[in-house]
Amino acid sequence: MTGRASPSIATADGTARFAARAVASGIPAASYRALGRTGLAVSSLGFGCYRIDDQAPAHSAALTKALAEGVNLIDTSTNYTDGASERCVGQVMARHPRDEILVVSKVGYVQGQALALAHSREQAGTPFAEMVKYADHCWHCIHPEFIADQLGRSLQRLALPKIDVYLLHNPEYFFTDAVKRGDARPIGNLREEFDSRIRRAFTHLEREVADGRIAWYGVSSNSFGDPLTDPEATQLGRMWAIAREITPAHHFAVVQLPANLFERGPMLERNNSGATQTAIEFARAQGFGVLVNRPLNAHYRDRLVRLADAPSGPIAETLSAIAARIDKFLPETVRSETLSRKALAVLANTAGVTCVLNGMRTTAYVDDSLGVLRIAPFLVDERLYRAMGPA
Repeated sequence: MTGRASPSIATADGTARFAARAVASGIPAASYRALGRTGLAVSSLGFGCYRIDDQAPAHSAALTKALAEGVNLIDTSTNYTDGASERCVGQVMARHPRDEILVVSKVGYVQGQALALAHSREQAGTPFAEMVKYADHCWHCIHPEFIADQLGRSLQRLALPKIDVYLLHNPEYFFTDAVKRGDARPIGNLREEFDSRIRRAFTHLEREVADGRIAWYGVSSNSFGDPLTDPEATQLGRMWAIAREITPAHHFAVVQLPANLFERGPMLERNNSGATQTAIEFARAQGFGVLVNRPLNAHYRDRLVRLADAPSGPIAETLSAIAARIDKFLPETVRSETLSRKALAVLANTAGVTCVLNGMRTTAYVDDSLGVLRIAPFLVDERLYRAMGPA
């Protein structure tokens, strides 16, 4: 009797099976939605792996618990804990059905082992091309040769034959570096060069899809929500046009961006389609899956505020004021939730957002965050975001 080979990627059938099992356990069906045009069903809460380490049993336990209780999207990167994050994901994934869980990783940062490799190649006279040397400890690169090298290393660490979604990680470092160096070239010239680099990267990623090492690709950018007058801004619409120029049947299908109650550019800044659509509106119209990161770390009054309940003191008073400001826009059943759950639920119920990525390094964080999946869906009024301050 011949056995059927196990899928090497997340599948529509597998992710639908995962979602159906979660719904049968009492989670609302609305907590699972299509990841854009990929055909994959993903949870509205995802497991962010920024500081996850394969040497910390607590991290593995937290990820295992999240997958067991309703989360089926994991987000990591080549540079997270210098590869240890991907190794942790690979170890946990080995104990779960591959076709039910979607794995996202990213490429672009040149740090740690990757930086050592870049230095050694320069010394050997074979440097990676188009390297952005932003700081001594942090370079950046999206050249095809670097992407190919790093993808191979990611697959090894993840112990997977294929990655479901592979993202270019903050390609706007090209602009950030130009601003830092005082590059005198007109912004139009810089944007033309940036577009050329994106085009080469996308062309290569299409080849990786054809070669079977990734299923879909996309871009994670911190500046998708910035005004286009900002010299460091990136524009989703322009990247989409580049992908279509390469091939109408492109696999550019997922975007990732930071957003929270105070950093609301992706929801309010109309910087696409002739200044008529926000980044999230454009993404929704074109069938992109949208992943939101940094949901609980907000820049508020020139400081970084963790959007989670604090026991006492000035910070607690500030957080209480924040909660009071948004409560009038929330269903009565949500007003009694913790601030962190409110902040996550607002993003998860914002039209166009597919999945909110939250760092959950302990099972206690997982317990608090998972409550978001069980909150009944509600419509987020744009006035909620505007009520948090000037756009």
